[in-house]
Amino acid sequence: MLNIVKDTFHTIGDRSSELARTFGAETADLAKRFGSETASLAKRIGPRRGLIGLAVLATTIGGSVMLVRYLRARNLDKARGARETGDHPSHGAQSHNRSRAQPPGDVQPSH
Repeated sequence: MLNIVKDTFHTIGDRSSELARTFGAETADLAKRFGSETASLAKRIGPRRGLIGLAVLATTIGGSVMLVRYLRARNLDKARGARETGDHPSHGAQSHNRSRAQPPGDVQPSH
């Protein structure tokens, strides 16, 4: 019984090493090809346009993160305000546009 287990693990080990060598060789070839294509693309674009593109990409990512944070904070403020006044978010936009100090029936004159 012990010999069968040893033979099984030995066979698995031999096959896995072959698989690892094959996978490693394919990965290395892919990395070489991808690296050379990236290098040729960088040479065609040039450093100035590359830096401009990198700055635009960073601004886009940073701006989207800031926009998402702003929208989440705004929704949280609305939810907190509705809880404090007893309004429910399902009452519509009029309850959020009205001043908290102003009762629903009072209209203040504008200057």
